[in-house]
Amino acid sequence: NAKDIIACGFCPKKTFIFNDFDYVGGAFYKNMVSIAKCVTFNQARGIFGFCGEDNIGKIAFPPIQAAPSFPDSFPHLFGEGKKLRCLIPCAIDQDPYFRMTRDVAPRIGGHKPALIESRFFPSLKGESGKMSASDPNSAIYVTDTLKQIKNKVNKHAFSGGRDTVEEHREKGGDLDVDVSWKYLNFFLDDDKELAQIGEDYSSGRMLTGEIKKKLIDVIQEMVSKHQERRKTVDDEELATFFSRAPRSKEDLFG
Repeated sequence: NAKDIIACGFCPKKTFIFNDFDYVGGAFYKNMVSIAKCVTFNQARGIFGFCGEDNIGKIAFPPIQAAPSFPDSFPHLFGEGKKLRCLIPCAIDQDPYFRMTRDVAPRIGGHKPALIESRFFPSLKGESGKMSASDPNSAIYVTDTLKQIKNKVNKHAFSGGRDTVEEHREKGGDLDVDVSWKYLNFFLDDDKELAQIGEDYSSGRMLTGEIKKKLIDVIQEMVSKHQERRKTVDDEELATFFSRAPRSKEDLFG
């Protein structure tokens, strides 16, 4: 949801949010067509694993994903040239799209985009599972209440703790599988505190309930702040992020 993106603190002078249904056309569509002409179906099948049962929408989508890599897809922001370079933060599953884009870029006069690829969040239920909209207990949502967050972590966060307190004290928690530890690596800003928690938990000085409580405190605070900020995002602020009004270089790059 765009309001959730805005609530993360993005600057409206430097951020443009667009909806494909409303924005795709003009210069953006021209880049889509140019990209599509450079990729054969055999290449696309090799990259994405398309098969005869896939609908043509899947086949048509890669150029849509690739087009924002080029600045002239957004002439109201960057003008008509392709001189600017693009840096794309994305999850690893998006890598095939932009490897394709990097291959195409020189052929349409653009620079190859660079990527910063993030790690996946594990499911609350552990690395063997996956987050799924059909299973609300597989993830924590920014719409969850404080009580829901506490219950999800306590009941569903996969633990690397041992079967008994005595065994845990002796052997310590398994950091390789413990979801609370993995989530703290994403959300706890204090590196020294994180290192101490890892040492205490893996040595057995910290119990499963204690590391879960720490995660609950961290996520509840973060989600509460996010929800309060989201409440302040009104239609006027939302419109500024979607606005196609030209923006100055000072606003964009200053």
